[in-house]
Amino acid sequence: MNVGTAVRPGWDQLPGSLRDALAARLGGPVTAAVVQTGGFTPGVAVRLTVGAPSGAPGPTRVFVKGLPVEHPLAGVYRAEAAACQALPPAAPAPALRWAADLAGWIILAFEDLPGGTVDLRPGSTDVTATVATLAALAPALTPCPIEDAPPAAHELGGLVHGWATVAADPPDDLNGWACRHLPALAAGESGWVAAAAGATLVHGDIRPDNLVRDATGAVRLVDWSYPCRGAAWLDVAALVPHLILAGHHPGTAEAAIRNVPAMAGLDPEVLTAFAMAVAGYWERSSRAPAPPGVPHLRTFQASAAAAGRVWIAHRTGWH
Repeated sequence: MNVGTAVRPGWDQLPGSLRDALAARLGGPVTAAVVQTGGFTPGVAVRLTVGAPSGAPGPTRVFVKGLPVEHPLAGVYRAEAAACQALPPAAPAPALRWAADLAGWIILAFEDLPGGTVDLRPGSTDVTATVATLAALAPALTPCPIEDAPPAAHELGGLVHGWATVAADPPDDLNGWACRHLPALAAGESGWVAAAAGATLVHGDIRPDNLVRDATGAVRLVDWSYPCRGAAWLDVAALVPHLILAGHHPGTAEAAIRNVPAMAGLDPEVLTAFAMAVAGYWERSSRAPAPPGVPHLRTFQASAAAAGRVWIAHRTGWH
């Protein structure tokens, strides 16, 4: 569970000009604000209760996220807004109410999802609900509704790897299993890229804090910041290491997604290469300096890399 990974500003820490502009845009005074601490960016992320103007219906709730317009990640928020505006109604995602520049900030206002992030531990009903949501992505998002979405082979293929980088200068504290198999990991981690081509809009960042329950208990996918065009299996397979990290045996984690139509016919060697690439990405990333405002990211990535190694060992039989 990625809880408390980011250090976000409280409502009272935001500029008064921004709070006033939000109240004006939302149509009433903000009567309650609950900061959300998950995720890996330092921007504001808050669930707001908005009081109704005199004579209007009762209060409403909205989820608001944003960053100063000069922040290096502001462009990511704009990309997310554009992606959410392009999502079809059938997509299992919260509705974007509006996006705007307010008081020097880029702000996105979404439908509020009251159920919280999913619990992927063994025995949780959220596992089945999450798999159902991922299975619904391909029917809803094929053909890709974003015409200029970059191909997954380029967008994800250029990011999701790491063993070759680690092998070029192996750190002294590298896990013993990884040391023993480092040449094979470096050689195999790109073997999934050719199979990433496809016509589906791929979310590309599946993880527990991007999976949120709505009022019915159904799971919806948030944070469409890195959309790309590719094969539908990518988002489904990406759930496996998070299930392992949550306590599932690798075989059980794979069994949870086995019957999703997007996984049908996928070459087992491709899935093994993808497991290598994901673990390599986390291993490489965990060794970088912590980004400002996200002090716990590298610790999470180190834990995720360990789960990825368990997945690879299960698939390869390497000891």
